[in-house]
Amino acid sequence: MKKKVWRVAGLVMALMGASTLVNAGQEKQGSKSGKGGHSGGEHPGREEMMKRFDADGDGRLNEAERAALRSEMEKRHSKRPDREKMMKKYDTDGDGQLSEEERSALRADMEKRRGKHPGRKEMMEKFDTDGDGTLSEEERATMFDARRQEREPQAE
Repeated sequence: MKKKVWRVAGLVMALMGASTLVNAGQEKQGSKSGKGGHSGGEHPGREEMMKRFDADGDGRLNEAERAALRSEMEKRHSKRPDREKMMKKYDTDGDGQLSEEERSALRADMEKRRGKHPGRKEMMEKFDTDGDGTLSEEERATMFDARRQEREPQAE
């Protein structure tokens, strides 16, 4: 029971942090586009989350809609390896800490996994169509659409 409470509390804190980042990004953008949006991370902004989870379109999430959001966040969270699993795999001497050698093994595995996904440089080369070194709102939207399509293959 305690584990579930802490997990839900962690999800709530993550959502609050994401909301804060989105708000900060909107303030920084000012009147450039009038839109919120992503700050370059892989987490959806408030607008996107509302589009996705506000089923009745009233601009607020009711209890059922919040439950759907929590369920989605739990699914995403469960895909990440937890600390216990990582320690069991990489703490080969069993001292409860990762030595430099053990951290190197962890980094190597992460790099292998990351190889499946393009890094910032590759993303910029692919989506920075005007070559100014930053992604405009349109370029960013194109990037997120492409990433979403990669994650959620279309039914034919």
